[in-house]
Amino acid sequence: MSKFKINIVAGPLWSNDEAQKLGGRIAAAHLGKFTGQWSTIVEGEMSVIEVEYDTAPTGSTEYTMDVLAGPLWSIEDAKEVCPAICASYGGKWNGQWTTVVEGKMSVCGCVFTF
Repeated sequence: MSKFKINIVAGPLWSNDEAQKLGGRIAAAHLGKFTGQWSTIVEGEMSVIEVEYDTAPTGSTEYTMDVLAGPLWSIEDAKEVCPAICASYGGKWNGQWTTVVEGKMSVCGCVFTF
């Protein structure tokens, strides 16, 4: 099984101690593993952490949750956008979506396997 790494925004991190303390929890929330690497991308406002993923899920437990997707206008729009949104979190789209704030925000139903 191969692995890949990406950077995930983590809000402002003020020190290496804070990054090491929070990085694992942030990575786990995105179904990945914190590598210990991080950097500030906007001074005083935003940092990123490096998260490592396996290319395929290893477990058999599934969890479904909705993730923010920006505005979606139709099922055709959802079919185009949701697979990529779910994949960006390490999941797969389950075919479900809904608008939560009319004209501003929708969510995609994503299934996570771990």
